[in-house]
Amino acid sequence: MTIAQLADVALGILALAWIIYRQMTWRAISMGRMWKMPLILGAIGVFQLSQMKDLHRLSTLDIGALVVELLVSLGVGALMGAVAVIRPSSRADGQEPDQPAFQSRTGWVGLALWIVMIAVRVGIDVAASSMGSVLATATGVILVMIAANRLARAFVLVTRVQSLAPTTA
Repeated sequence: MTIAQLADVALGILALAWIIYRQMTWRAISMGRMWKMPLILGAIGVFQLSQMKDLHRLSTLDIGALVVELLVSLGVGALMGAVAVIRPSSRADGQEPDQPAFQSRTGWVGLALWIVMIAVRVGIDVAASSMGSVLATATGVILVMIAANRLARAFVLVTRVQSLAPTTA
């Protein structure tokens, strides 16, 4: 393994550790801020993928593995949004003044879902790599999958919070 690959692995571990920490603690739901991280991670992932030298050698296996991982990431993210516990809170710094104040966390269930997502991803990557996949272990794919997970979670949370918020006439 090269230094660059080790750095990529370390970056991935740090990002996941941060996400897991945030899953275990009560966090203010900010409709604007919850979209930023997935969009940034997705953009970085797509940029990294666009810089790959072997991008022209993509096979059906690469596309299939990518689609399966994307579906798993989106599904687990939506499930995380669905199982998140939401509670009312007092207004926190950074929350939009015109939005009701809520906090959420997914706790141990969210952590278990992360473990499932990581296990599925590693399994697909090992299998696809052994069959000659070019994309299987690309850092860009990892970032895109995390971004997809977070986008699905944010979408479900926004939908749930909007249904909890009092409507104004």
